[in-house]
Amino acid sequence: VSFSVYEIHNIALQFSLGFNSLPNPKIAMKLASLDSVTNAHDDSIWSAAWVRSTEEYPALLLTGGLDETVRLWDPSNFTCVQTFTGHCLGVVSVATHPTRRIAASASIDSFIRVFEVDTNNTIATLEAPPSEVWQLQFSPNGSNLAATGGGSSSVKLWDTTQWELVTTMSIPRQGAPQPSDKSTNKKFVLSVAWSPDGRLLACGSVDGTISVFDVARAKFLHFLDGHTMPVRSLVFSPSLHDSRILFSASDDGHVHMYDAEGKTLLTSLSGHASWVLSVDISPDGAAIATGSSDKTVRLWDLKMRAATQTLTNHTDQVWAVAFGPTSRADVRSCMLASVSDDKSLSFYQYS
Repeated sequence: VSFSVYEIHNIALQFSLGFNSLPNPKIAMKLASLDSVTNAHDDSIWSAAWVRSTEEYPALLLTGGLDETVRLWDPSNFTCVQTFTGHCLGVVSVATHPTRRIAASASIDSFIRVFEVDTNNTIATLEAPPSEVWQLQFSPNGSNLAATGGGSSSVKLWDTTQWELVTTMSIPRQGAPQPSDKSTNKKFVLSVAWSPDGRLLACGSVDGTISVFDVARAKFLHFLDGHTMPVRSLVFSPSLHDSRILFSASDDGHVHMYDAEGKTLLTSLSGHASWVLSVDISPDGAAIATGSSDKTVRLWDLKMRAATQTLTNHTDQVWAVAFGPTSRADVRSCMLASVSDDKSLSFYQYS
């Protein structure tokens, strides 16, 4: 019996808000392809996250793949500078701390490995039941918290100073399951995202719902409805002014933009020919990029609320897209990275 990597991914799983209606015709955003690294991993690549730059250190990129490794990339010359091992099954999520010093990788081997970026020294190893942790994200506001989602119909908050569990925020049921519903857990959390001020935490589930929590009170607020299939990726607007704006990517082929605090679906974007597996927003908040199982990366202008560019660098499903930090030379410019089942890593210049 043979399975597609998308099926393997799902088998592993079973174990008034700041947007104008018209664009400025003098401003055009674009992605320019820089380079693609073929065989960047030995198997499918499922995740990517940027290590932010500092005065002393340049920005770097982390990728995690089905080959059980996490790799560190120098985008200035598109080379791998380090390969991190330690997992015995595929890596489904990588995340970096705002301080740049530490990163974490989550694997379907039921472990999260927390390590120092520069030395690869292990800081902590968190163990969970099979498929208990599918994604980890660090709080962006320096609160020393990290959030994890997975198979327990909940989101867990961790203290990143001692790596102790702070609290578990459960997702309530929306009603009794239908008689034909044989799934044991329709609230498996595939994606988590923090608002830029750290007040809100959103998580996307297999059943298509998005749950929103008040972090300070560790309290469930409400569901965001609209998707009909798994929500694999979430990202908030980076602007504190628009910190309640949330974008979601789903297997139903749509990208939604919500007012996460006001429970409002602001718009639905469509155009991909298949599942939308990843979404990220540019540092200037003007565009989003999406990756899809239709093998394309798309750039969307948020003022136009439409896709303005489709890139076909990959030959298989695009599992992750990630915008890097802004360029020191031009704050309107940054890099975008995309990773795929075809084992390749592509870099683009956004401007």
